[in-house]
Amino acid sequence: MRRSKRIARQNTSTAAVAVSELPNHIICDILSRLPINSILTCKRVCKAWRNLTLDPYIAKLRISRFPLSLIFYRHSTNTNTPSHFEILQLHDPTDFGHRSATMKFTTGIYFPHMDIDKVGSCNGLILLSNHPSKDLVIVCNPLSAQHFVLPKPPKLGTKAYSSFVGFGFGHCTSTDQYKVLRFTKTHRPTRLMDIAIYTLGVDDEWRSLGDTAQPPCIFTSKLVFLNGAFHWIGFENSRVVCYLDIEKEQFGSFPLPSHIGNDFTYFGVVDNWLYLRHRSGVLKFWVMKDYGDFGSWTLECVVENPFHGNGFVEPLKILEDGSLLLMMVYSQPSLDRKRPKEEKITLASCNPRTRVLKKIEHRGILLEDTPYAYVPCFFSPMGALV
Repeated sequence: MRRSKRIARQNTSTAAVAVSELPNHIICDILSRLPINSILTCKRVCKAWRNLTLDPYIAKLRISRFPLSLIFYRHSTNTNTPSHFEILQLHDPTDFGHRSATMKFTTGIYFPHMDIDKVGSCNGLILLSNHPSKDLVIVCNPLSAQHFVLPKPPKLGTKAYSSFVGFGFGHCTSTDQYKVLRFTKTHRPTRLMDIAIYTLGVDDEWRSLGDTAQPPCIFTSKLVFLNGAFHWIGFENSRVVCYLDIEKEQFGSFPLPSHIGNDFTYFGVVDNWLYLRHRSGVLKFWVMKDYGDFGSWTLECVVENPFHGNGFVEPLKILEDGSLLLMMVYSQPSLDRKRPKEEKITLASCNPRTRVLKKIEHRGILLEDTPYAYVPCFFSPMGALV
């Protein structure tokens, strides 16, 4: 028995030496393919490996290789239980819809007790802001437990009757810079968009792009980041998609084709494709398969709305078999007299051929908060300041 244990220790030591002798680029390649829990274990091996897990090169590799995860912001009203993040790691998307699907939680960064909303994400970094004043803006990485507080954005003006629209958070690949944008709209004789911008590691304070002629978002359209630009649907003309190129800091727009109809209530990104969703008893999801090609809008999925106005459905990912992974948020009667209705969240897959929704069964996971598609990485937000 002692001899076998001694041999096992020798084999382990030999394996450890062999791995440590590998070139750094090979170790980086290996680390970029590991699940989150394994990366956390590697960080504890030695200081050199910990530094490798924070290497921006690995972060870029993970962004292109890592499967879909979902991130939840757990807001707490209990001072003894601070708000925090949880990441739902989906190892094998082909198993969606089965009880055997592998899903694991990873605890993220903790914040002091305060009312904070998640308002954006980019390359594993999360943008947070306090509610309702929106004067505190934080960039953080839930996995590395690091965060950076931005300077306070300029106050909203009162003369123009300004109102807050939303934040945007994006990455410019040509300059490797991260930019945070705050969109507000003014209620003058003609509606205008006012945009304040902050470039991490470059700006000492927020800059104003000034009033623009681009119309603000429609109420149900969020700001969508894709291909180095933020996109939104115009207010006066819902047939036009407006965009802001964050590298050139210039505006543009392109029309929506007539054959996809009207009455859109949701605009987003799924698998690096822009998509639109109709508002009706039947949910129609249109996807722009080739960015910039207005003829590439394709009807990806049609499914009956199971909630009939009491909820909404958001696509998160197109699976390998062509099915859509959907997040469904709906209301149902509550036993609490003070809150006659309570919000429920579930995940489902939709087969576009059969138009059948299949609820995803999961054990030990309570979907209490709205999940967001997320690509985990250990890139430090402080690295974006360099």
